[in-house]
Amino acid sequence: MATPNQKTDQTIERVLTQDRYIFLDIDGVLIKKERPHDRIDCNTNDLRKFDFDRQCANQFETVIRKHKNAKIVISSSRRKIFTLDTIKAKFSKDIAARVVGATPLKSYSVDKYLRYQQVLDYLRQHALENRPWVAIDDSIEHFPPEAPVIMTDPFEGFDEVAALELEHTLCATSILVMLSAS
Repeated sequence: MATPNQKTDQTIERVLTQDRYIFLDIDGVLIKKERPHDRIDCNTNDLRKFDFDRQCANQFETVIRKHKNAKIVISSSRRKIFTLDTIKAKFSKDIAARVVGATPLKSYSVDKYLRYQQVLDYLRQHALENRPWVAIDDSIEHFPPEAPVIMTDPFEGFDEVAALELEHTLCATSILVMLSAS
């Protein structure tokens, strides 16, 4: 029979190895909007207009590298135009390896909280309903108020504030999972 210390060690081990899912939008997060009246054309297949802002991408990738169990799921409308492999190629190789999929492309009867519905569908389809997750997006209308979302300013993208919030979220998730497992 395991001692209390062994049980604690096993719980910590399980928490540290549990995957955490990040549902990542791209436009307004890794690609900044230039001016207030600019529209980011999410429907163009021109790869030149699909370059990540290096500062935003570096901030994001730095946080992800600290959390070995962070998995990335693309929730951007860019997934309608570009293959997952094309999107993955925009990341550094070590981060691209953590991109595990994209949210489903399907029609919904209600447009309210569309990305949230897509996230929940992805989690259900992959039997991950009980796994910790967070979305990173620049559009508040895609999610209900109680959803775990890190909002970015589309003109700033994934900045230091978003990086700190993601770091805090990933660390806090570990603590909550550990407490619920004990």
